[in-house]
Amino acid sequence: MPGSVLNAVARLTAPDPRTDAGLVRAFLTGSDEGAFAELVRRHGPTVLGVCRRALGATPDAEDAFQATFLVLVRRARSTEWRDALGPWLYGVALKVAHKARAARARRRTHERPEQPMTEPATPAPEPDDAAAVLDDELAALPARYRAPLVLCEIRGASRRDAARELGLTEGTLSSRLARGRKLLRERLARRGVAPVVGALAVAVPAGLAGATVRHATHALARASGAVPVAILSLTEEVTKTMIARWKLALAAVATCATLTTLGAWNTSAHPAPVSDVSAAATRADEKKSAPPAKQPAPERLKGEGGAERVATIFGDVAVTREQFTEHLIRRYGQKELEGFVNRQIVAHVFRSNGLTLKKSDVTAELEAEIAALGLTRATFVAEVLPKYGKSLEQWGEDVVEPRLMMSQLLKRRMPAVTEAELRQAFEARHGERLDCRVICWGKDKDKEGLRVEASIREGRSTFETCARNQATLHLAASGGCVPAFPRKPDPDASPVSVAAAKLEPGELSPLVETDTGFVLVKCVGVIPADRTKSFEKERPALLAEVAGKRLERELPKLFAEYKREAAPKYHLTFPEREPLPKSDPAKK
Repeated sequence: MPGSVLNAVARLTAPDPRTDAGLVRAFLTGSDEGAFAELVRRHGPTVLGVCRRALGATPDAEDAFQATFLVLVRRARSTEWRDALGPWLYGVALKVAHKARAARARRRTHERPEQPMTEPATPAPEPDDAAAVLDDELAALPARYRAPLVLCEIRGASRRDAARELGLTEGTLSSRLARGRKLLRERLARRGVAPVVGALAVAVPAGLAGATVRHATHALARASGAVPVAILSLTEEVTKTMIARWKLALAAVATCATLTTLGAWNTSAHPAPVSDVSAAATRADEKKSAPPAKQPAPERLKGEGGAERVATIFGDVAVTREQFTEHLIRRYGQKELEGFVNRQIVAHVFRSNGLTLKKSDVTAELEAEIAALGLTRATFVAEVLPKYGKSLEQWGEDVVEPRLMMSQLLKRRMPAVTEAELRQAFEARHGERLDCRVICWGKDKDKEGLRVEASIREGRSTFETCARNQATLHLAASGGCVPAFPRKPDPDASPVSVAAAKLEPGELSPLVETDTGFVLVKCVGVIPADRTKSFEKERPALLAEVAGKRLERELPKLFAEYKREAAPKYHLTFPEREPLPKSDPAKK
Protein backbone atom coordinates (compact mmCIF):
# COMPACT_ATOMS: atom_id res chain seq x y z
CA MET A 1 0.00 0.00 0.00
CA PRO A 2 1.44 3.46 -0.90
CA GLY A 3 2.86 5.48 1.96
CA SER A 4 0.42 8.34 1.35
CA VAL A 5 -2.52 5.98 1.83
CA LEU A 6 -0.96 4.52 4.98
CA ASN A 7 -0.57 8.03 6.35
CA ALA A 8 -4.17 8.78 5.48
CA VAL A 9 -5.38 5.67 7.28
CA ALA A 10 -3.24 6.49 10.30
CA ARG A 11 -5.00 9.84 10.50
CA LEU A 12 -8.30 8.04 10.95
CA THR A 13 -7.53 8.01 14.67
CA ALA A 14 -6.76 11.74 14.78
CA PRO A 15 -9.86 13.95 14.44
CA ASP A 16 -9.59 16.74 11.89
CA PRO A 17 -11.03 20.15 12.85
CA ARG A 18 -12.20 20.92 9.29
CA THR A 19 -15.87 20.80 8.37
CA ASP A 20 -17.23 18.13 6.04
CA ALA A 21 -17.44 20.71 3.25
CA GLY A 22 -13.82 21.73 3.87
CA LEU A 23 -12.68 18.12 3.75
CA VAL A 24 -14.54 17.46 0.49
CA ARG A 25 -13.07 20.63 -1.01
CA ALA A 26 -9.53 19.64 0.04
CA PHE A 27 -9.93 16.20 -1.52
CA LEU A 28 -11.34 17.53 -4.79
CA THR A 29 -8.83 20.34 -5.28
CA GLY A 30 -5.68 18.75 -3.86
CA SER A 31 -6.35 14.99 -3.82
CA ASP A 32 -5.87 15.21 -0.05
CA GLU A 33 -6.14 11.57 1.02
CA GLY A 34 -6.04 12.58 4.67
CA ALA A 35 -9.17 14.68 4.17
CA PHE A 36 -11.02 11.74 2.66
CA ALA A 37 -9.74 9.46 5.42
CA GLU A 38 -11.31 11.83 7.94
CA LEU A 39 -14.62 11.63 6.11
CA VAL A 40 -14.43 7.84 6.32
CA ARG A 41 -13.59 8.08 10.04
CA ARG A 42 -16.58 10.34 10.73
CA HIS A 43 -19.23 8.68 8.63
CA GLY A 44 -17.88 5.18 7.98
CA PRO A 45 -19.46 3.54 11.08
CA THR A 46 -22.92 4.77 10.10
CA VAL A 47 -22.49 3.67 6.47
CA LEU A 48 -21.12 0.25 7.39
CA GLY A 49 -23.98 -0.28 9.84
CA VAL A 50 -26.52 0.33 7.07
CA CYS A 51 -24.70 -2.03 4.70
CA ARG A 52 -24.41 -4.84 7.22
CA ARG A 53 -28.03 -4.56 8.29
CA ALA A 54 -29.04 -5.04 4.66
CA LEU A 55 -26.36 -7.53 3.56
CA GLY A 56 -24.94 -9.13 6.70
CA ALA A 57 -21.24 -9.23 7.58
CA THR A 58 -20.33 -10.27 4.03
CA PRO A 59 -18.02 -9.08 1.23
CA ASP A 60 -21.14 -7.64 -0.42
CA ALA A 61 -21.54 -5.28 2.54
CA GLU A 62 -17.92 -4.15 2.19
CA ASP A 63 -18.42 -3.54 -1.54
CA ALA A 64 -21.54 -1.50 -0.78
CA PHE A 65 -19.60 0.47 1.86
CA GLN A 66 -16.89 1.43 -0.61
CA ALA A 67 -19.40 2.17 -3.38
CA THR A 68 -21.20 4.61 -1.07
CA PHE A 69 -18.06 6.70 -0.66
CA LEU A 70 -17.29 6.49 -4.38
CA VAL A 71 -20.77 7.92 -5.05
CA LEU A 72 -19.69 10.81 -2.83
CA VAL A 73 -16.64 11.31 -5.05
CA ARG A 74 -18.87 11.30 -8.14
CA ARG A 75 -21.46 13.66 -6.62
CA ALA A 76 -19.09 15.78 -4.53
CA ARG A 77 -19.71 18.92 -6.57
CA SER A 78 -23.49 18.59 -6.38
CA THR A 79 -25.65 20.47 -3.90
CA GLU A 80 -27.54 17.42 -2.65
CA TRP A 81 -25.41 16.81 0.45
CA ARG A 82 -24.55 20.34 1.50
CA ASP A 83 -27.12 20.74 4.27
CA ALA A 84 -25.58 17.79 6.14
CA LEU A 85 -23.26 15.14 4.72
CA GLY A 86 -24.03 12.49 7.34
CA PRO A 87 -27.76 12.10 6.59
CA TRP A 88 -27.05 12.27 2.84
CA LEU A 89 -24.47 9.46 3.05
CA TYR A 90 -26.93 7.43 5.11
CA GLY A 91 -29.48 7.72 2.29
CA VAL A 92 -26.89 6.83 -0.35
CA ALA A 93 -25.74 3.80 1.67
CA LEU A 94 -29.32 2.57 1.84
CA LYS A 95 -29.72 2.90 -1.95
CA VAL A 96 -26.41 1.12 -2.61
CA ALA A 97 -27.20 -1.66 -0.12
CA HIS A 98 -30.60 -2.29 -1.73
CA LYS A 99 -28.96 -2.46 -5.18
CA ALA A 100 -26.33 -4.87 -3.87
CA ARG A 101 -28.95 -7.04 -2.19
CA ALA A 102 -31.01 -7.22 -5.40
CA ALA A 103 -27.89 -8.10 -7.42
CA ARG A 104 -27.00 -10.85 -4.95
CA ALA A 105 -30.52 -12.29 -5.19
CA ARG A 106 -30.29 -12.35 -9.00
CA ARG A 107 -26.86 -13.92 -8.82
CA ARG A 108 -28.04 -16.69 -6.52
CA THR A 109 -31.01 -17.36 -8.77
CA HIS A 110 -28.76 -17.99 -11.76
CA GLU A 111 -26.05 -19.88 -9.93
CA ARG A 112 -26.20 -23.66 -10.38
CA PRO A 113 -25.61 -25.55 -7.13
CA GLU A 114 -22.69 -27.95 -7.22
CA GLN A 115 -21.91 -30.96 -5.07
CA PRO A 116 -19.34 -29.91 -2.47
CA MET A 117 -16.04 -31.77 -2.57
CA THR A 118 -15.44 -31.08 1.08
CA GLU A 119 -17.54 -30.17 4.07
CA PRO A 120 -19.26 -26.84 3.47
CA ALA A 121 -17.79 -23.81 5.11
CA THR A 122 -19.78 -21.96 7.75
CA PRO A 123 -22.00 -19.55 5.85
CA ALA A 124 -21.69 -15.83 6.47
CA PRO A 125 -24.35 -14.47 8.79
CA GLU A 126 -27.40 -13.21 6.96
CA PRO A 127 -28.70 -9.72 7.64
CA ASP A 128 -31.08 -9.10 10.49
CA ASP A 129 -34.32 -8.30 8.66
CA ALA A 130 -35.86 -6.77 11.79
CA ALA A 131 -32.92 -4.36 12.07
CA ALA A 132 -33.06 -3.61 8.34
CA VAL A 133 -36.69 -2.53 8.72
CA LEU A 134 -35.41 0.31 10.88
CA ASP A 135 -33.52 1.78 7.92
CA ASP A 136 -36.50 1.48 5.59
CA GLU A 137 -38.85 3.19 8.03
CA LEU A 138 -36.30 5.83 9.00
CA ALA A 139 -35.75 6.64 5.32
CA ALA A 140 -39.52 7.14 4.91
CA LEU A 141 -39.63 9.90 7.54
CA PRO A 142 -39.64 13.56 6.46
CA ALA A 143 -36.10 14.92 6.14
CA ARG A 144 -36.51 17.33 9.05
CA TYR A 145 -36.99 14.39 11.43
CA ARG A 146 -34.79 11.85 9.68
CA ALA A 147 -31.60 13.95 9.72
CA PRO A 148 -31.52 14.54 13.51
CA LEU A 149 -32.20 10.84 14.15
CA VAL A 150 -29.38 9.76 11.82
CA LEU A 151 -26.91 12.13 13.44
CA CYS A 152 -27.85 11.57 17.08
CA GLU A 153 -29.25 8.05 17.28
CA ILE A 154 -27.17 6.26 14.64
CA ARG A 155 -23.97 8.25 14.28
CA GLY A 156 -23.98 9.13 17.98
CA ALA A 157 -23.27 12.84 17.59
CA SER A 158 -23.96 15.16 20.51
CA ARG A 159 -26.98 17.41 20.26
CA ARG A 160 -24.71 20.41 20.13
CA ASP A 161 -22.71 19.05 17.18
CA ALA A 162 -25.83 17.82 15.37
CA ALA A 163 -27.57 21.18 15.82
CA ARG A 164 -24.52 23.00 14.44
CA GLU A 165 -24.31 20.65 11.43
CA LEU A 166 -28.00 21.09 10.62
CA GLY A 167 -28.01 24.83 11.29
CA LEU A 168 -30.57 24.56 14.11
CA THR A 169 -30.77 25.65 17.72
CA GLU A 170 -30.40 22.89 20.29
CA GLY A 171 -34.00 23.43 21.38
CA THR A 172 -35.29 22.97 17.85
CA LEU A 173 -33.12 19.88 17.40
CA SER A 174 -34.43 18.36 20.64
CA SER A 175 -38.02 18.98 19.57
CA ARG A 176 -37.45 17.35 16.17
CA LEU A 177 -35.69 14.41 17.80
CA ALA A 178 -38.64 13.82 20.10
CA ARG A 179 -41.13 14.06 17.24
CA GLY A 180 -38.96 11.86 15.02
CA ARG A 181 -38.65 9.15 17.68
CA LYS A 182 -42.41 9.10 18.12
CA LEU A 183 -43.05 8.81 14.39
CA LEU A 184 -40.42 6.10 14.00
CA ARG A 185 -41.84 4.06 16.91
CA GLU A 186 -45.31 4.26 15.36
CA ARG A 187 -44.02 3.14 11.95
CA LEU A 188 -42.05 0.26 13.45
CA ALA A 189 -45.04 -0.82 15.52
CA ARG A 190 -47.16 -1.04 12.37
CA ARG A 191 -44.52 -3.38 10.94
CA GLY A 192 -44.53 -5.45 14.13
CA VAL A 193 -40.91 -4.57 14.90
CA ALA A 194 -39.57 -3.32 18.21
CA PRO A 195 -37.16 -0.35 18.12
CA VAL A 196 -33.58 -1.53 17.63
CA VAL A 197 -31.20 -0.54 20.38
CA GLY A 198 -27.42 -0.41 19.95
CA ALA A 199 -25.04 -1.71 17.25
CA LEU A 200 -26.40 0.75 14.70
CA ALA A 201 -22.95 2.17 13.95
CA VAL A 202 -20.23 -0.41 13.24
CA ALA A 203 -16.48 0.10 13.65
CA VAL A 204 -14.73 0.18 10.28
CA PRO A 205 -11.76 -2.22 9.95
CA ALA A 206 -8.52 -0.41 9.08
CA GLY A 207 -8.07 -2.49 5.94
CA LEU A 208 -11.51 -1.57 4.64
CA ALA A 209 -10.95 2.10 5.46
CA GLY A 210 -7.59 2.09 3.66
CA ALA A 211 -9.06 0.40 0.58
CA THR A 212 -11.88 2.94 0.50
CA VAL A 213 -9.46 5.88 0.61
CA ARG A 214 -7.28 4.28 -2.08
CA HIS A 215 -10.22 3.58 -4.39
CA ALA A 216 -11.62 7.09 -3.85
CA THR A 217 -8.26 8.56 -4.91
CA HIS A 218 -8.22 6.37 -8.03
CA ALA A 219 -11.81 7.34 -8.82
CA LEU A 220 -10.97 11.04 -8.52
CA ALA A 221 -8.05 10.57 -10.91
CA ARG A 222 -10.25 8.47 -13.25
CA ALA A 223 -7.63 5.72 -13.14
CA SER A 224 -8.87 2.96 -15.44
CA GLY A 225 -9.09 -0.53 -13.93
CA ALA A 226 -7.99 0.57 -10.45
CA VAL A 227 -11.38 0.03 -8.77
CA PRO A 228 -12.82 -3.50 -8.58
CA VAL A 229 -15.59 -4.12 -11.08
CA ALA A 230 -18.21 -5.06 -8.46
CA ILE A 231 -17.68 -1.80 -6.54
CA LEU A 232 -17.52 0.31 -9.70
CA SER A 233 -20.71 -1.27 -11.05
CA LEU A 234 -22.63 -0.42 -7.87
CA THR A 235 -21.25 3.12 -7.93
CA GLU A 236 -22.20 3.68 -11.57
CA GLU A 237 -25.70 2.26 -11.12
CA VAL A 238 -26.58 4.39 -8.11
CA THR A 239 -24.94 7.53 -9.54
CA LYS A 240 -26.85 7.23 -12.80
CA THR A 241 -30.10 6.75 -10.89
CA MET A 242 -29.45 9.93 -8.89
CA ILE A 243 -28.53 11.93 -11.98
CA ALA A 244 -31.61 10.67 -13.83
CA ARG A 245 -33.92 11.64 -10.97
CA TRP A 246 -32.32 15.08 -10.74
CA LYS A 247 -32.53 15.58 -14.52
CA LEU A 248 -36.21 14.60 -14.73
CA ALA A 249 -37.19 16.70 -11.73
CA LEU A 250 -35.33 19.73 -13.03
CA ALA A 251 -37.03 19.28 -16.40
CA ALA A 252 -40.41 19.54 -14.67
CA VAL A 253 -39.30 22.63 -12.78
CA ALA A 254 -37.86 24.17 -15.94
CA THR A 255 -41.13 23.57 -17.83
CA CYS A 256 -43.11 25.41 -15.20
CA ALA A 257 -40.52 28.16 -14.97
CA THR A 258 -40.61 28.61 -18.75
CA LEU A 259 -44.37 29.10 -18.65
CA THR A 260 -43.88 31.62 -15.86
CA THR A 261 -41.22 33.50 -17.83
CA LEU A 262 -43.49 33.67 -20.88
CA GLY A 263 -46.15 35.35 -18.79
CA ALA A 264 -48.46 32.35 -18.58
CA TRP A 265 -49.05 33.10 -14.92
CA ASN A 266 -47.26 35.36 -12.51
CA THR A 267 -49.80 36.26 -9.87
CA SER A 268 -52.64 34.54 -8.11
CA ALA A 269 -56.06 34.41 -9.69
CA HIS A 270 -57.77 33.94 -6.37
CA PRO A 271 -58.79 36.73 -4.00
CA ALA A 272 -56.86 35.04 -1.19
CA PRO A 273 -53.33 33.65 -1.59
CA VAL A 274 -52.50 30.04 -0.97
CA SER A 275 -51.83 30.83 2.65
CA ASP A 276 -50.96 27.34 3.79
CA VAL A 277 -48.12 27.19 1.27
CA SER A 278 -46.42 30.16 2.89
CA ALA A 279 -47.31 28.81 6.30
CA ALA A 280 -45.67 25.52 5.44
CA ALA A 281 -42.52 27.39 4.48
CA THR A 282 -42.29 29.40 7.66
CA ARG A 283 -43.91 27.46 10.48
CA ALA A 284 -41.80 25.60 13.03
CA ASP A 285 -43.30 22.17 13.44
CA GLU A 286 -41.56 21.73 16.72
CA LYS A 287 -43.52 24.49 18.48
CA LYS A 288 -46.25 22.95 20.53
CA SER A 289 -47.49 26.03 22.34
CA ALA A 290 -50.99 27.26 21.64
CA PRO A 291 -51.26 29.71 18.73
CA PRO A 292 -51.56 33.37 19.69
CA ALA A 293 -54.95 34.97 19.76
CA LYS A 294 -56.13 36.26 16.39
CA GLN A 295 -55.27 39.91 15.98
CA PRO A 296 -58.21 42.18 15.18
CA ALA A 297 -58.25 43.62 11.68
CA PRO A 298 -57.06 47.23 11.54
CA GLU A 299 -59.82 49.79 11.55
CA ARG A 300 -60.74 51.07 8.11
CA LEU A 301 -60.89 54.83 8.19
CA LYS A 302 -62.46 57.11 5.64
CA GLY A 303 -60.87 60.33 4.55
CA GLU A 304 -62.44 63.39 2.96
CA GLY A 305 -64.84 62.49 0.17
CA GLY A 306 -65.20 58.93 1.48
CA ALA A 307 -61.75 57.79 0.30
CA GLU A 308 -60.39 54.94 2.38
CA ARG A 309 -57.23 55.67 4.31
CA VAL A 310 -54.29 53.28 4.47
CA ALA A 311 -52.26 55.59 6.72
CA THR A 312 -52.39 58.97 8.40
CA ILE A 313 -49.43 61.37 8.59
CA PHE A 314 -48.89 64.65 10.39
CA GLY A 315 -51.83 63.87 12.61
CA ASP A 316 -54.63 64.42 10.11
CA VAL A 317 -53.24 64.06 6.55
CA ALA A 318 -54.72 60.96 4.86
CA VAL A 319 -52.77 58.56 2.68
CA THR A 320 -55.56 56.91 0.69
CA ARG A 321 -56.04 53.47 -0.76
CA GLU A 322 -56.36 55.02 -4.21
CA GLN A 323 -52.96 56.72 -3.87
CA PHE A 324 -51.35 53.46 -2.82
CA THR A 325 -53.05 51.55 -5.64
CA GLU A 326 -51.86 54.05 -8.25
CA HIS A 327 -48.33 53.78 -6.88
CA LEU A 328 -48.33 49.98 -7.13
CA ILE A 329 -49.84 50.01 -10.62
CA ARG A 330 -47.33 52.56 -11.85
CA ARG A 331 -44.37 50.68 -10.37
CA TYR A 332 -45.32 47.03 -10.92
CA GLY A 333 -48.43 46.95 -13.09
CA GLN A 334 -46.81 46.87 -16.50
CA LYS A 335 -44.71 43.88 -15.48
CA GLU A 336 -47.50 41.99 -13.69
CA LEU A 337 -50.67 42.77 -15.65
CA GLU A 338 -50.36 40.23 -18.46
CA GLY A 339 -49.45 37.44 -16.07
CA PHE A 340 -52.35 38.33 -13.77
CA VAL A 341 -54.83 38.32 -16.68
CA ASN A 342 -53.44 35.03 -18.00
CA ARG A 343 -53.84 33.49 -14.59
CA GLN A 344 -57.45 34.70 -14.50
CA ILE A 345 -58.01 32.94 -17.83
CA VAL A 346 -56.79 29.62 -16.43
CA ALA A 347 -58.81 30.03 -13.23
CA HIS A 348 -61.96 30.95 -15.19
CA VAL A 349 -61.71 27.87 -17.45
CA PHE A 350 -60.95 25.70 -14.43
CA ARG A 351 -64.05 26.89 -12.55
CA SER A 352 -66.21 26.73 -15.68
CA ASN A 353 -65.44 23.03 -15.94
CA GLY A 354 -66.72 22.48 -12.41
CA LEU A 355 -63.26 21.69 -11.03
CA THR A 356 -61.91 22.65 -7.61
CA LEU A 357 -58.42 22.79 -6.15
CA LYS A 358 -57.73 22.34 -2.45
CA LYS A 359 -54.99 24.26 -0.73
CA SER A 360 -53.74 20.99 0.71
CA ASP A 361 -53.25 19.70 -2.85
CA VAL A 362 -50.97 22.64 -3.64
CA THR A 363 -48.98 22.14 -0.44
CA ALA A 364 -48.57 18.41 -1.06
CA GLU A 365 -47.48 18.99 -4.67
CA LEU A 366 -44.93 21.58 -3.56
CA GLU A 367 -43.47 19.19 -1.00
CA ALA A 368 -43.37 16.39 -3.58
CA GLU A 369 -41.61 18.65 -6.08
CA ILE A 370 -38.88 19.55 -3.59
CA ALA A 371 -38.49 15.91 -2.56
CA ALA A 372 -38.22 14.82 -6.21
CA LEU A 373 -35.28 17.18 -6.61
CA GLY A 374 -33.57 15.48 -3.68
CA LEU A 375 -33.38 18.81 -1.85
CA THR A 376 -34.42 20.13 1.51
CA ARG A 377 -36.79 23.08 1.58
CA ALA A 378 -33.96 25.33 2.77
CA THR A 379 -31.75 24.38 -0.19
CA PHE A 380 -34.65 24.76 -2.64
CA VAL A 381 -35.33 28.26 -1.30
CA ALA A 382 -31.67 29.25 -1.22
CA GLU A 383 -30.45 27.80 -4.53
CA VAL A 384 -33.37 27.18 -6.91
CA LEU A 385 -35.89 29.94 -6.29
CA PRO A 386 -33.44 32.88 -6.61
CA LYS A 387 -32.87 31.85 -10.24
CA TYR A 388 -36.53 32.67 -10.91
CA GLY A 389 -36.81 35.62 -8.54
CA LYS A 390 -39.52 34.01 -6.42
CA SER A 391 -40.22 33.21 -2.81
CA LEU A 392 -41.58 29.82 -1.78
CA GLU A 393 -45.09 31.26 -1.46
CA GLN A 394 -44.86 32.82 -4.92
CA TRP A 395 -43.62 29.54 -6.39
CA GLY A 396 -46.64 27.80 -4.92
CA GLU A 397 -49.04 30.39 -6.33
CA ASP A 398 -47.35 31.10 -9.65
CA VAL A 399 -46.10 27.63 -10.66
CA VAL A 400 -47.51 24.76 -8.61
CA GLU A 401 -51.13 25.94 -8.39
CA PRO A 402 -51.62 26.72 -12.10
CA ARG A 403 -49.80 23.55 -13.10
CA LEU A 404 -52.26 21.49 -11.06
CA MET A 405 -55.22 23.32 -12.61
CA MET A 406 -53.89 22.90 -16.13
CA SER A 407 -53.07 19.24 -15.48
CA GLN A 408 -56.64 18.51 -14.42
CA LEU A 409 -58.00 20.32 -17.47
CA LEU A 410 -55.63 18.50 -19.80
CA LYS A 411 -56.41 15.06 -18.36
CA ARG A 412 -60.04 15.55 -19.35
CA ARG A 413 -59.05 16.01 -22.98
CA MET A 414 -56.22 13.52 -23.39
CA PRO A 415 -57.02 10.19 -25.04
CA ALA A 416 -56.20 7.04 -23.15
CA VAL A 417 -52.60 5.84 -23.31
CA THR A 418 -52.33 3.10 -25.93
CA GLU A 419 -50.71 -0.30 -25.59
CA ALA A 420 -48.24 0.65 -28.31
CA GLU A 421 -47.11 3.71 -26.33
CA LEU A 422 -46.59 1.59 -23.21
CA ARG A 423 -44.58 -0.99 -25.17
CA GLN A 424 -42.45 1.74 -26.65
CA ALA A 425 -41.84 3.25 -23.20
CA PHE A 426 -40.91 -0.18 -21.83
CA GLU A 427 -38.41 -0.69 -24.63
CA ALA A 428 -36.90 2.75 -24.05
CA ARG A 429 -36.53 2.12 -20.32
CA HIS A 430 -35.52 -1.54 -20.16
CA GLY A 431 -34.45 -2.41 -23.71
CA GLU A 432 -30.97 -2.13 -25.15
CA ARG A 433 -29.36 1.16 -24.16
CA LEU A 434 -26.24 3.11 -24.95
CA ASP A 435 -23.74 4.14 -22.30
CA CYS A 436 -22.62 7.62 -23.34
CA ARG A 437 -20.62 10.59 -22.10
CA VAL A 438 -21.39 14.19 -23.00
CA ILE A 439 -19.75 17.62 -23.08
CA CYS A 440 -22.06 20.64 -22.93
CA TRP A 441 -21.70 24.29 -23.92
CA GLY A 442 -24.01 27.29 -23.64
CA LYS A 443 -25.72 28.99 -26.58
CA ASP A 444 -22.89 31.49 -26.97
CA LYS A 445 -20.17 28.80 -27.00
CA ASP A 446 -20.82 27.16 -30.38
CA LYS A 447 -17.40 28.11 -31.75
CA GLU A 448 -15.70 26.67 -28.68
CA GLY A 449 -17.70 23.46 -29.13
CA LEU A 450 -16.64 23.18 -32.77
CA ARG A 451 -12.98 23.67 -31.81
CA VAL A 452 -13.16 20.97 -29.14
CA GLU A 453 -14.94 18.58 -31.52
CA ALA A 454 -12.28 19.11 -34.17
CA SER A 455 -9.48 18.67 -31.62
CA ILE A 456 -10.91 15.33 -30.45
CA ARG A 457 -11.47 14.02 -33.98
CA GLU A 458 -7.94 14.96 -35.01
CA GLY A 459 -6.44 13.29 -31.94
CA ARG A 460 -4.96 16.48 -30.48
CA SER A 461 -6.96 15.94 -27.27
CA THR A 462 -9.07 13.18 -25.75
CA PHE A 463 -12.79 13.22 -25.07
CA GLU A 464 -12.18 12.17 -21.46
CA THR A 465 -9.88 15.14 -20.76
CA CYS A 466 -12.29 17.64 -22.30
CA ALA A 467 -15.23 16.11 -20.42
CA ARG A 468 -13.46 16.50 -17.07
CA ASN A 469 -12.68 20.16 -17.85
CA GLN A 470 -16.11 21.23 -19.11
CA ALA A 471 -17.93 24.16 -17.48
CA THR A 472 -20.88 22.14 -16.13
CA LEU A 473 -19.55 21.11 -12.72
CA HIS A 474 -21.56 17.96 -12.04
CA LEU A 475 -20.75 16.65 -15.53
CA ALA A 476 -17.09 17.52 -15.10
CA ALA A 477 -17.02 15.65 -11.77
CA SER A 478 -18.37 12.48 -13.39
CA GLY A 479 -16.41 12.76 -16.64
CA GLY A 480 -19.58 13.58 -18.59
CA CYS A 481 -21.62 10.64 -17.26
CA VAL A 482 -25.34 10.82 -18.05
CA PRO A 483 -28.17 8.28 -17.83
CA ALA A 484 -28.03 5.73 -20.64
CA PHE A 485 -29.84 6.59 -23.87
CA PRO A 486 -32.34 4.11 -25.33
CA ARG A 487 -31.27 2.40 -28.54
CA LYS A 488 -34.78 3.06 -29.87
CA PRO A 489 -35.82 6.55 -28.70
CA ASP A 490 -39.48 7.54 -28.71
CA PRO A 491 -40.84 10.03 -31.29
CA ASP A 492 -40.61 12.94 -28.85
CA ALA A 493 -37.03 12.20 -27.80
CA SER A 494 -34.57 15.06 -27.47
CA PRO A 495 -32.08 15.82 -30.27
CA VAL A 496 -29.29 14.50 -28.04
CA SER A 497 -31.07 11.16 -27.56
CA VAL A 498 -31.69 10.88 -31.31
CA ALA A 499 -28.04 11.63 -32.05
CA ALA A 500 -26.85 9.11 -29.45
CA ALA A 501 -29.05 6.36 -30.92
CA LYS A 502 -27.10 6.56 -34.20
CA LEU A 503 -23.73 5.88 -32.55
CA GLU A 504 -21.76 2.69 -32.14
CA PRO A 505 -19.25 2.15 -29.29
CA GLY A 506 -16.30 4.50 -29.67
CA GLU A 507 -18.06 6.85 -32.09
CA LEU A 508 -18.47 10.60 -31.63
CA SER A 509 -21.57 12.54 -32.63
CA PRO A 510 -21.56 15.85 -34.49
CA LEU A 511 -22.17 18.92 -32.34
CA VAL A 512 -25.88 18.72 -31.40
CA GLU A 513 -27.85 21.94 -30.95
CA THR A 514 -30.43 22.01 -28.15
CA ASP A 515 -32.72 24.67 -26.67
CA THR A 516 -30.05 25.59 -24.11
CA GLY A 517 -26.82 25.18 -26.06
CA PHE A 518 -24.69 22.53 -27.74
CA VAL A 519 -23.80 18.96 -26.80
CA LEU A 520 -21.13 16.54 -27.99
CA VAL A 521 -21.88 12.84 -27.35
CA LYS A 522 -19.51 9.87 -27.27
CA CYS A 523 -20.83 6.29 -27.14
CA VAL A 524 -18.83 4.24 -24.63
CA GLY A 525 -20.65 0.93 -24.90
CA VAL A 526 -23.90 -0.97 -25.26
CA ILE A 527 -25.93 -2.01 -22.20
CA PRO A 528 -27.93 -5.19 -22.86
CA ALA A 529 -31.68 -5.21 -22.35
CA ASP A 530 -32.83 -6.00 -18.83
CA ARG A 531 -34.58 -9.34 -19.23
CA THR A 532 -35.50 -9.48 -15.55
CA LYS A 533 -38.18 -6.82 -16.01
CA SER A 534 -41.79 -7.78 -16.70
CA PHE A 535 -43.94 -5.55 -18.86
CA GLU A 536 -47.04 -6.27 -16.78
CA LYS A 537 -45.31 -5.46 -13.51
CA GLU A 538 -43.90 -2.26 -14.95
CA ARG A 539 -47.20 -1.18 -16.49
CA PRO A 540 -48.28 1.25 -13.68
CA ALA A 541 -44.93 3.06 -13.74
CA LEU A 542 -44.95 3.17 -17.55
CA LEU A 543 -48.47 4.59 -17.55
CA ALA A 544 -47.42 7.39 -15.19
CA GLU A 545 -44.32 8.08 -17.28
CA VAL A 546 -46.17 8.32 -20.61
CA ALA A 547 -48.93 10.47 -19.09
CA GLY A 548 -46.33 12.76 -17.51
CA LYS A 549 -44.56 13.29 -20.81
CA ARG A 550 -47.88 14.12 -22.46
CA LEU A 551 -48.61 16.73 -19.83
CA GLU A 552 -45.20 18.30 -20.27
CA ARG A 553 -45.61 18.42 -24.04
CA GLU A 554 -49.26 19.47 -24.31
CA LEU A 555 -49.66 21.87 -21.39
CA PRO A 556 -48.20 24.95 -23.16
CA LYS A 557 -50.32 24.20 -26.25
CA LEU A 558 -53.50 24.00 -24.18
CA PHE A 559 -52.81 27.32 -22.47
CA ALA A 560 -52.19 28.99 -25.84
CA GLU A 561 -55.58 27.69 -26.97
CA TYR A 562 -57.33 29.10 -23.90
CA LYS A 563 -55.68 32.46 -24.41
CA ARG A 564 -56.80 32.64 -28.04
CA GLU A 565 -60.38 31.92 -26.93
CA ALA A 566 -60.21 34.52 -24.15
CA ALA A 567 -58.85 37.23 -26.51
CA PRO A 568 -57.86 39.56 -23.62
CA LYS A 569 -58.03 43.31 -24.17
CA TYR A 570 -56.08 45.62 -21.91
CA HIS A 571 -57.52 48.96 -20.84
CA LEU A 572 -55.08 50.03 -18.15
CA THR A 573 -52.43 52.60 -18.96
CA PHE A 574 -49.19 53.18 -17.13
CA PRO A 575 -48.45 56.89 -16.83
CA GLU A 576 -44.94 58.01 -16.06
CA ARG A 577 -44.40 59.49 -12.64
CA GLU A 578 -44.59 63.27 -12.67
CA PRO A 579 -41.26 64.86 -11.65
CA LEU A 580 -41.18 66.92 -8.48
CA PRO A 581 -41.07 70.68 -9.10
CA LYS A 582 -37.61 72.17 -8.95
CA SER A 583 -36.99 74.73 -6.23
CA ASP A 584 -36.56 78.36 -7.28
CA PRO A 585 -33.19 79.64 -5.97
CA ALA A 586 -34.55 83.20 -6.06
CA LYS A 587 -37.14 82.36 -3.42
CA LYS A 588 -34.53 81.14 -0.94
